[in-house]
Amino acid sequence: MKKYLLYISLTVLLFGFNACDFLDETNPNVIKVEDFYESEQDLEDGLTAAYAAIRTAYNQLYYVTEMKSDNATTTNTGDAGGLYATFITHLVSSNNTIVTNIYNNFYYCIFRANTVLKYADKVNISDESQVRITAEAKFLRALAHFYLVRLWGPVTIGDHIFETTDDAKAAIRNSVDDVYEFIIEDLKEVVECTQLATFEGGGRMGHATRTAGAALLGKVYVTMAAMLNRPELYSDAVTCLQQACTLNAMYSLPTAYTGVFGLTNEGCTELIFQIMYNVSNSSTFAYDFQPYGQVGILTGGNIKGRGCNMGEQNLKNEFEEGDRRIAVCLTATADGSALYTKKYVDMTTSTGQCSNNWIEMRFADVFLLLAEAYEQLGDRNNAIKYLDLVRVRHSSLKDYEASLSDYPDYAVKYPTLRAAIFHERRIELCFENHRWFDLQRLYPNAKDLETYMRSIDISLKYTGFQAYEAFLPIPYDETIFNKKIYQNEGYK
Repeated sequence: MKKYLLYISLTVLLFGFNACDFLDETNPNVIKVEDFYESEQDLEDGLTAAYAAIRTAYNQLYYVTEMKSDNATTTNTGDAGGLYATFITHLVSSNNTIVTNIYNNFYYCIFRANTVLKYADKVNISDESQVRITAEAKFLRALAHFYLVRLWGPVTIGDHIFETTDDAKAAIRNSVDDVYEFIIEDLKEVVECTQLATFEGGGRMGHATRTAGAALLGKVYVTMAAMLNRPELYSDAVTCLQQACTLNAMYSLPTAYTGVFGLTNEGCTELIFQIMYNVSNSSTFAYDFQPYGQVGILTGGNIKGRGCNMGEQNLKNEFEEGDRRIAVCLTATADGSALYTKKYVDMTTSTGQCSNNWIEMRFADVFLLLAEAYEQLGDRNNAIKYLDLVRVRHSSLKDYEASLSDYPDYAVKYPTLRAAIFHERRIELCFENHRWFDLQRLYPNAKDLETYMRSIDISLKYTGFQAYEAFLPIPYDETIFNKKIYQNEGYK
C-alpha cells in the first residue's frame, strides 16, 4: 500500500472529536505524519486528500441545500426514504447520519489542509511551489468553513491540528463573526497569490485559482452583509467579484444553457471552480436525481433512480413562459409523477459510477451576486446590467425593464429589483446548492424565514417549519464528547 493511502486513513482518525486515545500509543506499522512529508509530491498527495474530503461532503450536500429548500423533494418512499424525507418534512435530528457525514467531511478537509500547511515549509521545495500549495490549502480550508458557518452557525475554527484528546476537548464553538474573519484572511492570501493560476486549465482542473478565491471572497462579503446586517460590506463584495472577472479574462457565458453542464462541457469558460469526479472517484448524481425506481430516464442503462433532489411544483411555477432553461432544469416524467433535473445526466457506467463534476462557482453566479450587491448599494443601473447578462443570454426572455412594462404578471410577482434578482438566481442556479443560502440572505431574521417557509403551498413540507431550523443540529456525538460544543437551540 502506498504511504499516502496510510496517511489518508490516519487523518480521518486524527480529526474525529471522538476517540483520539490511540495517539498515546506507538504503532510500528503506521507511518508517522512527520515522516511522510519528504517531497513536493508528498505535499501534493496531502493536498489531494483535502480535495477528496471536500468532494465526499458534496456527495450529500444537496440534502441540506436543495431538498431542505423550496426547490426539491424526494419520491423515495422505500429503502432509506425515511431518512431522506426528514429534510422534506423538517424533522432532522442530531443523530441524522447525512448531517453528521457532511459535518465530518468538511472538518476532515480542514484537518488535511492544516496538515499540509504545517509541513509545507519543512520540505525542500521551491518557494513558488510552497506558496502555491499553501494558497490551495487555505482556499479549501476557507471553503469548508464557509459551508460550516452557514449551515450550523457558530462552529469550531480549525486553525491548527488537534493532535491529542485534550486539544479536541479544548475546542469551542467560535462566534459567527470570528469564523467569517478567519475565512476572509485565508481568502485574501489566495487572491494575492500570484503563483496560483487565474483560471482552471493546464492539467489542474478542479484546483483552486485566484479567480476562485476572489469570487468566493465576494460571496462571503455578500453573505456577511445580509446575514450580519453589515451593508458596508457590499462595496467589498463588488470589488472582489469584479476582480474575479478581471483575473479571468478568458471567461465567457455560453449562449446555450446546455453548454454549461455535462461531461463534454467540463472545460467551459464560464466555470470557476469544480468538484472533480471520475469513474474511480465517482459521483452518483445521475441516478440519485433520477425518479425513484425508474430506469434509464436520464442516462440509459439499467440503474433504478433513487428519487432524491426531485423538483418541486413550486419551483416549476417560478419559470416564466418561454424560458428555455426549463428543459435542462426541470423535466416531467411521462406519467407526470415527478420532475427531475438534467444538469447531471452522464452515467459513465451501467453500474451507476458517474463522472459528473459538481460546479461550485460559475460566472452566472458572480454576475447575479454583483446585481445583488449593486442593488443594495443603490446602484440600480449596474444591478440591472448584471441581472440582464444572465436573464437574456440564453433564456429567450426580455430584459428586466421590458419585462416590467410588457408582462404585468412579472411586475406583480417581483415588485422590487431585489425580488427579481433572487427569482433569477432560483431559476438559473437551481439544483446547484445555492437555494438554501439565498433564502437565508433573503430572510436573515429566522422568524421571517419561518413565515416564508410556512407560506409555501406544499403539503406537509413547510407547515411545521420552525425558526430554529434555519441551522442544522450539531451531530450528537460532538456534543457528548465535548460539552463546550453545545447543541443548536431547538434540537436535542
